[in-house]
Amino acid sequence: MEKILKILNTRFCKLAKNSATEKRTHRYSRNSLRRGDKAEGDKYQRLFVKKSLQYLPHHLLLAVSHRMRLRWAEKILDKFARKYIIKPKSIRQFKESEIKEYQKLTKGTQFWHGTGRWQHGEHGITDVLKSFCDAAGLKPARDVYAVFGGSNQRVVYSVSLCRSRMIARSYADMHRLGWKEENRYGDALMWVSYYYGMFYARLFITRGFKMMCRWKAWRALSHDNNGDNTWGKKVNSQARNVWDVFCLGSDISGNYPILIGVKNIDSQIKLDKPMSQYEVRANKLINIVNISHVEVPYDKQDEVRKLLHKHDVKLPVTSIELGEYVSSKERFIDLISAL
Repeated sequence: MEKILKILNTRFCKLAKNSATEKRTHRYSRNSLRRGDKAEGDKYQRLFVKKSLQYLPHHLLLAVSHRMRLRWAEKILDKFARKYIIKPKSIRQFKESEIKEYQKLTKGTQFWHGTGRWQHGEHGITDVLKSFCDAAGLKPARDVYAVFGGSNQRVVYSVSLCRSRMIARSYADMHRLGWKEENRYGDALMWVSYYYGMFYARLFITRGFKMMCRWKAWRALSHDNNGDNTWGKKVNSQARNVWDVFCLGSDISGNYPILIGVKNIDSQIKLDKPMSQYEVRANKLINIVNISHVEVPYDKQDEVRKLLHKHDVKLPVTSIELGEYVSSKERFIDLISAL
């Protein structure tokens, strides 16, 4: 174990030194995107794959250590992740009383949903938060990804939920600055690369032939005539692949991330492993009574509270920054939630 960790240490030291260069090297040229330059447009997808492969050995060791209850190994891997994977920058500090209040709010939270204030829709830009208030909860939307979980229907309508707050927060972050968001305990691309790298490895290893069939079905449903994946275009019209928006962020002026905590769901789509270990799909409206709280940027709390009050929606509103600070005190393994 120690020998393996030393090898990993060498690799991640190199990764840390090159991280700044990577962000510069893998920026999009918007002009190239408009021209439809495929090589240029795939850069963030290639970066996702690269990071996923780099993080996979650590994720595998962490999973093995957890199953074998090697607590000493978990501690070593935890320190390793904090230093070489998360590479935390300065985050906003909070008082002990605020931390306790946040822990009280999230005590019963089982699932998380990441979204934003605005999204591109069929009829222009949609106010997601207003729609949430009008529906009195989270309303199912078109979901082409359930096919990976073995759904018999080609297209289903669901509310996509994560078991990990950090992953849902990454989905929320794509509604503003993506991986450039400040006051974050690890950036959006880092978390999704670590998390879904293992997911795809398990998916192809355990599902093999079925996975290939599902992949073809998913691609037919999720790509337009130009070969672009349409999922990310809801927050950035320049997005061409799934992973673009975690880096590009949103092109909607004034947009910002929103993270919603969910206590319970009344009904869900049955998903095969490994997808069921990573995500949950609610196939009915998640009512306000089943929502624990809402997290938004620190400077948007008053705005959101006023909007919720205007629509007579009674939900606690707190800051994403507070959630990040509390998360930074937790074990890395507890932030993953899919081992």
